[in-house]
Amino acid sequence: MKNHKAVMFGVFVAALFLGTGCSKQSDGGPNADANPPAGVTNEATSMQTQAISDAFVGNDELTFADQAVQPSTYGTFGKIDAAVTPLRWGRFITSVTRTATTTVQAGDTLALTHVAKIVSGTFKIKGINGTGDTVTVSKPFADTSSRNILFKRVNKNPAKFWRNWVPVATSLVAGGTSPAPAGNQVSITRVDLYLPTGDTITVTDPVDYYLRYKWLNLFRGGRKDVPVLTPGDQVIIKVTVVSASSDTDMVALRYGFDMSHRRRELIPMISQVQNGDNTFTREYQTAWFVHFHHGDFNAGVDAMTRGTVYDDTAPYSVSWWGIPYRVN
Repeated sequence: MKNHKAVMFGVFVAALFLGTGCSKQSDGGPNADANPPAGVTNEATSMQTQAISDAFVGNDELTFADQAVQPSTYGTFGKIDAAVTPLRWGRFITSVTRTATTTVQAGDTLALTHVAKIVSGTFKIKGINGTGDTVTVSKPFADTSSRNILFKRVNKNPAKFWRNWVPVATSLVAGGTSPAPAGNQVSITRVDLYLPTGDTITVTDPVDYYLRYKWLNLFRGGRKDVPVLTPGDQVIIKVTVVSASSDTDMVALRYGFDMSHRRRELIPMISQVQNGDNTFTREYQTAWFVHFHHGDFNAGVDAMTRGTVYDDTAPYSVSWWGIPYRVN
């Protein structure tokens, strides 16, 4: 598996180098400033600062945050088809610690900046009945997440070192409980995104799957561009999870453009297979419509054991991936 990944990354690196030339980065990622930002003293710190301030990196944890304890499926826009709400829950983030490390690849033309985050907060659950809320359960959490930003060298000017590298691609973001509680693990293992254009994005290793900011069509086997969607487009997403829980897991799709205009909706399970090793493989699928707000966003897939939400004594155990997309 490691050799296969190395070969695939090598193909990606070679193709990107051969196809981009030294064009100015304008699609995704920050533009170079006239002067280096505070704290930027060399090329490495410049790339780290750009990676942390990247639009996709900057909003990924917000994709998985809640503003209030809400029903499992809710939205601040559109219609909610739920006559009865058996439970409300929400993830409240109180702190995010970000760390960026940069590795220049052989040849000094490409570099990877790895962004790691510790996302801490409280997971709150409210059990309700016909007369209102009856109990509130709080579970502290400290999720971790990882994402890579790929940079390309466009210059070797020591006087303006902060302009020597530009971001050209992002991986998906992968996060969740680490380490997962024994006997309560849930892991997203695959996401298939079916785009309105007919293209399909299939991901099994989110931190090693890159989506380009540039539309270069470099791969004969298909494109790997950040999906560009049009307001009102319908997108189909299928999620595969492996779980140690015999109870059906809860998988939610999160999307929208800010804390006041967003949706969280449960994705229906379409298949289940018992693996014979006390784990289950489950598939979930739904369709969603693109919002009418332009910019760079992440569509979040949020998988959690049923005990995380329905059992006040069960440990918090989640797995989440964020998929970059752009609305034009």
